[in-house]
Amino acid sequence: MLDRPTTAAKLPLITTKSDTRDILAHATKQAVDLEDYFLVDIDAHVSENQFWSEIINLIDNDVIRHMGLAQMERPGGGSTALTNVVPGTTAMVSAHNRIPHQTALLEKVDPDGPHHFVQLARRAMDALGLDYQIVFPTPMLPLGMHPLDELEAALGHAYNRQAFS
Repeated sequence: MLDRPTTAAKLPLITTKSDTRDILAHATKQAVDLEDYFLVDIDAHVSENQFWSEIINLIDNDVIRHMGLAQMERPGGGSTALTNVVPGTTAMVSAHNRIPHQTALLEKVDPDGPHHFVQLARRAMDALGLDYQIVFPTPMLPLGMHPLDELEAALGHAYNRQAFS
């Protein structure tokens, strides 16, 4: 385990830049009592909206990739380009901005470290005392119901190529 704080200070207003370790400080205090247990979060979710352009850029098919990049340039089309997710429902992920930390992950990370998401996931895992996480994409959960097989396959393949190491 990483070196974890043993005290939890009163947290200021949570923003998109709040540190995961501060947000989960109280959970970290509780996690100390669970050190002897093997803990696995079997339903962790990643909001790939934060790095959707990286996924679109990994699409092998030039035409589909161009369609995705063009759609990302349109207002409201960025984080849902090519998916079968209705753009109007993506605001629900942040509970209509009542959970701002979920809206954009602007928390500072080591620029020379692994992928931004990996660093934040590791912080959360350590704060919660987790040994493993099974991570599921969130906006891509309905991918299997995409009406266009070619787009479904291209998005799935690009997502799997994304390097989260």
